[in-house]
Amino acid sequence: MIDVQQANEKAVFSGALTRATITREFDKKYRQLVDHERMIIDLAKVSQIDTAGLAWILLLIELAASKNCDIKLVNLPDDLLKLAKLSAVDTLLPIENT
Repeated sequence: MIDVQQANEKAVFSGALTRATITREFDKKYRQLVDHERMIIDLAKVSQIDTAGLAWILLLIELAASKNCDIKLVNLPDDLLKLAKLSAVDTLLPIENT
């Protein structure tokens, strides 16, 4: 299960961001995160991520660019960083060091 707590321009994800949790309903609901000028995605509480989770994050980044939303990722789990490097997409992640 994945839970998202949003407050203003920050969204904190917790739980598993995987093929099993990224449903159509989840996607439809949380694409709207980039309808702001700026959005910080905090992934510190993500316990599990797979290629589907990485792909969804990349989709969110692409949507943000098309809507002129300044999106930043913070507190990325090691598994996500490793997966992004293995997939050669780590340079596409707008990581903000906190």
